[in-house]
Amino acid sequence: MIQDAEPHRRIAIAEGAPARSWPAQGGVRVRWPALATVERHPNAFFWVAFGLLNLLLFLPAYLLEVENATLLPGLAGVEHLLIWRSNLDPFRLSLELTLLGALWLTVRWVRRRAVRYGIAALYLLTFVYYVYEAIVLSVFLVEPNFYSQYYWASDGLPFLAQHLETGWWLYAVAALGAVAGAALIVTLALLWLRSGAAPRIHWATRVVMLLLAGCCLLVAVRHQIYTAQQEMVVSSIGYKLQKNVAASVKLQADVTGFDDRGVRAAYDYSAFQLVRKPDIYFIFVESYGSVLYKRPDYLLSYTTLLEELNTTLTDAGWHTTSALSKSTTWGGGSWMAYTSTLLGLRIDNHPQYLAMLDTVQVESFPSLGRTLANQGYHHVWLSAMAENLGERTWAKYLRLNGADELIRNRDLGYVGPQYGWGPSPPDQFVLNYTQEQLAQRVDQPLFLFTITQNSHYPWAPQPELVEDWRTLNQPQPPVVEIDPDSIEHSEKRQNYMRAIENQLRILTDFILRHGDENSLFVLIGDHQPPQVSRRADGWETPVHIVSRDADLIAAFAEYGFGPGLEVQPVEPTLRHEGIYSLFMRVLLSQYGADQTNLPEYLPNGADRSPPSEPVPQ
Repeated sequence: MIQDAEPHRRIAIAEGAPARSWPAQGGVRVRWPALATVERHPNAFFWVAFGLLNLLLFLPAYLLEVENATLLPGLAGVEHLLIWRSNLDPFRLSLELTLLGALWLTVRWVRRRAVRYGIAALYLLTFVYYVYEAIVLSVFLVEPNFYSQYYWASDGLPFLAQHLETGWWLYAVAALGAVAGAALIVTLALLWLRSGAAPRIHWATRVVMLLLAGCCLLVAVRHQIYTAQQEMVVSSIGYKLQKNVAASVKLQADVTGFDDRGVRAAYDYSAFQLVRKPDIYFIFVESYGSVLYKRPDYLLSYTTLLEELNTTLTDAGWHTTSALSKSTTWGGGSWMAYTSTLLGLRIDNHPQYLAMLDTVQVESFPSLGRTLANQGYHHVWLSAMAENLGERTWAKYLRLNGADELIRNRDLGYVGPQYGWGPSPPDQFVLNYTQEQLAQRVDQPLFLFTITQNSHYPWAPQPELVEDWRTLNQPQPPVVEIDPDSIEHSEKRQNYMRAIENQLRILTDFILRHGDENSLFVLIGDHQPPQVSRRADGWETPVHIVSRDADLIAAFAEYGFGPGLEVQPVEPTLRHEGIYSLFMRVLLSQYGADQTNLPEYLPNGADRSPPSEPVPQ
C-alpha cells in the first residue's frame, strides 16, 4: 500500500503492476522517485542497497583508522580476501544481514510489514553498535564492554561537555543530524526489503543470495566467536554481543568481588626503614608515548632532543636512566594509568577505578604515597587543571592515595591565561610556584605527585617557555583556542612533537633550578597520544629517572633500565602496575637500614584476589 498525497487515502499497487503515480491537490500527479526506481529495477536496487547497508556497518572503523588502512582490501590469498584482513577496509559482510536478506527473498511468510519494520529497526541498532565498537577500539584501543563504557560515559561525557564549553546550538545540530541520519538509514533498509519483495526479483538474485548466506553460515560455524573481531570478513553482531556481555559480566564480578587483603599484604612495608630520604618528585607527563620511537619523522627529532637534554643534565652533574613501561590505558584515561602506578594494582577500566574510590574505606590501604608518608615524608598531590569536582570527590582521591596535602588550581594564585584541556596554567609556572611555596613551609622530606597538562590533546596553542617563570602570571587576554577538527593531520603531528619538546624542556629546567644532592625525579608517560598514534605503536610509555646519585641510578639497570634519556633497544621492560614495588625495592636497596633484606618486586602488580587461606590440618 502507498499512501496517497491526500490525507488518509491509499492506492493499492498490485503485484507485478508498473509503478504508479497518484493525483494530488490541483490535479498534479506525484511520484516518489526512489520508490519508482525500486519497482522498476528491483534486482539492481536490491544489490545496491544490500552493498550500501553492509558498507555502512564497517565504514566507521575504516574512517577512524583511515591513516593506517586502505580503502581496497588488496589481493593476498583466498583466506585474506574471504576470511580475515588486518586492513580495516569496509568491504565486508554482515552475517545477520545476509541471512535476513536470503530469508526475505525465499520465505514468503517472512515478508510481512511488521517483520519489515522490525528488521529495519534492528539494522539501525546494529549500526549504532558498530559505531560504538569502532570508537572504543580505534580511539581508546580497548575491547567493547558495556559495563566499563557505561561508567566511563556517564562520568566522562558530562565532564567533557563542561570543559569543551560548546554552545547548546551545536548539540542541537548534532542531535538533528543524528535523527536525520537514522531516518535515512531506516529508509534505505525499508526500500531494500521492498525491492526484495518485488515479484520481478530474478531467480539468479535469490540463488546468489542463498550462496552468500551459505558461505556466511559456514564461516560462522567454523570460526564462531572470532566473527566478533573487526578483522573478520564475515562479521556477526550476535557474537559481538555475546562476547561483550560475557566480558561485562566477568568485569562486574571482578569489581564487586574485589578483596583488598591481598593488596595490603603485598605492600606491607612496615618492617622496612629508610635511613636516607631524598625529596621525590613523581611527575606523569601527559600523552608521552613510545610512538615517538615508532615513527621515523618523530624518531629523529625526539632522539636529537633527548641527546641535547641529557647532555645538559650530565654537564650539571645529574645521572639519568630510562626504560619503557606498558601503561594500563591507551589514548586517554590518565587517572587509570597513574592510579595503577601509585597503587601497584592494575586498573584498566573505569568501573574498577570508581570501585576503588567508593569501596576503599581503610586508611591502611597501601599506595606509594602512603608508604612514603609512613617513612616520614610529606605527601603532596598537585592538580593544576581548572576543575569543578566536589569536595567529596577530592576527599575520595586523598583517602585512596594517602596524600597529606592537596594543591589545586585555585591555590596557585595564577591570573594569567590558561591553556588547553582543563584549562590549565603553564606547567612551568605550576611546578616552580609550587616548589617555591613548599620549600618555605615544609621541613619534612617531600613526595610530590602531579601530572602535567600542557602536552594534553589538542597540543596547541602552547605557553611560551620563559627565563623567569613569574612573568607568566600576568593578566592577559584569554588564549584563542583552535578547533582540533580544523587542523590537518600532518599539523597535529607537528603540534604534538612541539608540545612534547616544550614539556621536556620545562621539566629539565625545573630539575636544574630546584634539584640538589637530595633530589630524585621520576618522569613517566601516562599513555600514548590520541589521534597521532596507532595500534601498532603499542601501549608503552617512557620512564626517566634523574638523580645526582650514580649508585642509585645504576641500581635500576637490573630491571631493564638503560643509561641516558633515550631507551635502547625500544622494548618494554616494565608495567605501570609494577613500578610501585620496583621503586621501593631499589630505594631500600640504596637507602634502607638493612640493604640485604628487600621487599619483593611484583612486575605485574599485586594480585587482586585475597591471600590464600591456610589449609586445615
